[in-house]
Amino acid sequence: MQSLKFLDKIDRNALKLENKIYRGAIPWFLLCSDEKKIVYVSTSNRNLENYYSMLEEYSGSMEKSLSIFENTSSNKEDLTGINIEILDILKNRSDFILFLNLQITLDIFFEKVNFLDFRTGKEYKFSEMIDFLVENGYEQSYMVEKKGEFSKRGDILDIFPPNMENPIRFEFFDEELESIREFDVDSQRSLSRLEEIKIFGNILSGNNYELVELIEELRGDDVIIVLENEELLNYKMEEYILINREKENIYRKRFENLKKKGSVIETVNFTEEQMETFKDKEKLNKLSKTKDIQLYTKNYSKKMEDYRDIYEKKQIEIVNYELFEGFIVGDVFVLTDRELDGYIYEKKRKINKGIKYKKPNQILEDDYVIHVQYGVGIYKGIQTMDGTDYLKIKYADEDILYIPVEKLNRLEKYVSYGEEPKLYKLGTRGFKRKRQKLAEDIEKFAAELIKIQAQRQSQNGFVYQKDTVWQEEFEALFPFEETEDQKKAIRDVKEDMESPRIMDRIVCGDVGYGKTEVAMRAAFKAIENNKQVALIAPTTVLAEQHYKRFCQRFSDYPVTIENLSRLTQGKSKEILKKLKSGIVDMVIGTHRLLSDDVEFKNIGLLIIDEEQKFGVKAKETLKKKRQKLDVLTLTATPIPRTLNLALLGIREISIIDTPPVNRLPIITEVINGTDDEIKIAILKELSRDGQVFYIYNEVKNMKYKLEELKKILPEFVKMEFIHGQLSPKEIKDKLKRFEQGEFDILMASTIIENGIDVANANTILIENFTGLGLSQVYQLRGRVGRSDRQGYCYLLKTGSITSKGKKKEESMYKVEGIKSGGFQISMEDMKIRGAGEILGDRQHGTIETFGYDLYIKMLNEEIRKQKGEYREKIENVEIILDEKGYIPESYIQREERLNIYKRFAITESYSELSELVNEIKDRFGKIPEETINFILSVKFKIFAELNHIHKIEEKLETFELYFEKEGTEDRISEMSKKFVWKDISEKYDSLLIKEKGKISEQFVIKEVSKEKLKKYIRNIEE
Repeated sequence: MQSLKFLDKIDRNALKLENKIYRGAIPWFLLCSDEKKIVYVSTSNRNLENYYSMLEEYSGSMEKSLSIFENTSSNKEDLTGINIEILDILKNRSDFILFLNLQITLDIFFEKVNFLDFRTGKEYKFSEMIDFLVENGYEQSYMVEKKGEFSKRGDILDIFPPNMENPIRFEFFDEELESIREFDVDSQRSLSRLEEIKIFGNILSGNNYELVELIEELRGDDVIIVLENEELLNYKMEEYILINREKENIYRKRFENLKKKGSVIETVNFTEEQMETFKDKEKLNKLSKTKDIQLYTKNYSKKMEDYRDIYEKKQIEIVNYELFEGFIVGDVFVLTDRELDGYIYEKKRKINKGIKYKKPNQILEDDYVIHVQYGVGIYKGIQTMDGTDYLKIKYADEDILYIPVEKLNRLEKYVSYGEEPKLYKLGTRGFKRKRQKLAEDIEKFAAELIKIQAQRQSQNGFVYQKDTVWQEEFEALFPFEETEDQKKAIRDVKEDMESPRIMDRIVCGDVGYGKTEVAMRAAFKAIENNKQVALIAPTTVLAEQHYKRFCQRFSDYPVTIENLSRLTQGKSKEILKKLKSGIVDMVIGTHRLLSDDVEFKNIGLLIIDEEQKFGVKAKETLKKKRQKLDVLTLTATPIPRTLNLALLGIREISIIDTPPVNRLPIITEVINGTDDEIKIAILKELSRDGQVFYIYNEVKNMKYKLEELKKILPEFVKMEFIHGQLSPKEIKDKLKRFEQGEFDILMASTIIENGIDVANANTILIENFTGLGLSQVYQLRGRVGRSDRQGYCYLLKTGSITSKGKKKEESMYKVEGIKSGGFQISMEDMKIRGAGEILGDRQHGTIETFGYDLYIKMLNEEIRKQKGEYREKIENVEIILDEKGYIPESYIQREERLNIYKRFAITESYSELSELVNEIKDRFGKIPEETINFILSVKFKIFAELNHIHKIEEKLETFELYFEKEGTEDRISEMSKKFVWKDISEKYDSLLIKEKGKISEQFVIKEVSKEKLKKYIRNIEE
């Protein structure tokens, strides 16, 4: 690596002496500073990430350790983890740079945390370790899935400390610690080995301090606090206070203390005039005669070519090194790809080395399951008989089917549209006939999908340029912290737009999880590339809300946005004219946009919100547009991730199922709906200056209901109502007044289930919720809890409830946290509905018969067959061994045992099997003898499938191999080179029933030495 030549120009005392520094130079000023211990505070996470990334990638001499904490979540473990890390840095590190987001500096910090030291080769007592974990706030679970949990399985102890990105696995031999490994929480696979580690408790203790006090307590005056951009800090401070009114005095006091202790610097950037000079080669050439210019680039050869003339005159230096932004230091101009080409520095993303595996849909006892041959039954657990594990499945008339675990690949969890399936009787042909008929439908549907995919791949769309500085500025104005899922969805959309393929992507995410921001960034990119954008929404209210949001978000840019719907009838002609001439950059509206009189000059992107809510005719029109336009569809209807597989290359899917930072779970309660309960729920919200939605779906009685409500509430409470039969203007007016806080309660029909966003309304009461669909209740519930405030949803029981309503009520009681939107039971059903809506109505019956999992499996198999990617293998081979082996419950417990059995059953190659065996050793420790035998039987099964052997049967001293007669000559001839065997096909002819013909007409039966075949199969490498 070439050295960074500008470093010797940097004043080592600048942090104390200067108050204006170029943003691009900040990491280098921090690196070179004589100050040993620096806490750097900013309101911009992007800035902090760029500074951290520059220093992390710097490979020169670096004496200071680096740490970054850029946001707090409301998760106790995350806050504890940040506290632990900061304590550790302040107490134990001599030289450091600590990057902090302002919000963290306003938090409370504790001074004490207990810990245990671990080092490989030392001895530890399990009882003492577990006592420490329990006493220090850890919870025990079978598999570690989140911070603050631990798990003990045999000689393995897994712990997820609150201050670590990944959990830690300790493997012991008796009491000696053999290895320490970091592992991935999703795949549960080890990532890297460690020799020693300090495990902190999950509870903090001792005195509590604000950050400044903690620094003074632990470090005295040898820590310097640098505050970036005072004006922005003050502005952000006011924003935090708005969100947390009750903490105003505490925050202000802490902020003042921070400013007293810290020194402020202002960041500066190049002026517009300077940027113009750098981009113009003539002007740059002129500048290079009087100034020392250094170009730092990741496109070294291109820059050498572009600037060869100036370079050869020794007027500029070109260095093959990437910086995020340029600056001036002393008399040196440091320029980067950003100044010369408008390119933006992209931080390197850490890639997890753990192999992610698809968790099969978890089958629990008493779940409905579907067997490819026998149809729907009920899973009743695992039973061990004669040293082999079997799955027990109950069918109609109390019939029981025992399925050996190696045949688990023929069984799927039955998940469908929420109706209870009918159990099949064993021994009848009903399911078999139905299956044959529906398999033909799947075949046709697969052919259709492949045709669409081929069309999409053969058509080239517009290729958008990479992100520019403007795009970066626009994205930096986003006032919230993007979640990982949201970042991924944004990357997916940009990659689609920057490729020649026509985009057809669905972004699926819960209400308030940030889908609109994804659409805004795509729209900005399209407009910057001189393309027009159209956004179509199913209702006038939603179109109006989108219009307001987009106008607000794009207000700093020369972008013209218009709204075309029932609300803008008077202006329609003018808008249409401007669209056609290209004056309008973006139009937002309802299905009015699909009318024949709507013409664009240069449309590039169509954004569709909640497509499933449009009518059949509108859907058909949208379908036609897909063939030649980039399309981005937004939906809050949940979609199963596995749908990605079926639609791969046809319609891509990005799923956002992480809640925004600081989002609190919505507390949902089912209440009786008495006057007192309703009154308390409403007044509780009004007492914290909030507003309330009251959902009442009987339009004709709404006025009377409003009067009833007025009677039970104090006079000062103001109310209004809206429903779909009011004029659009009246709806718009009332919503605007509600948003502005002119009244406290908005009574509404389900018209508000989409897109109404009132940040101050954080309580919703839903009357007669059992009369609504689960997805409607789910969407309505998402209207509240959209800010950092706690949201409340009260489901009111009214009158008599049908048995179906009772079931719905039970589902509601299962509402869990916010992850994936809660409603754990109904989410399964809703996801399948979401899948049905995307796949189309015709597939509805097929999904219902097979259940979603089996349907997707059959569809994928059919697609692979038609594409010629499906490797033919024998289904349902029979392996008869003296010792088949099994997985003892003492080795792997509970649902995880069934999970592992399922994964053994679906392995198709030796390499997959080897990967799985390594994973099991890693996760569960030394493999017991019974499981080694089971793994060998799986190896036999793969050997049989790949070589078209119908059955392998173990005899006293030999194995008998039943090869299929058709098409196995080459295989038999190839294997004859490895084995000495004899053909015994005719020996069995006399045993076969006459009408089926001779056994030698169906199979070639070979007899081979037991010892030799076992040795051969054991030694097969991946």
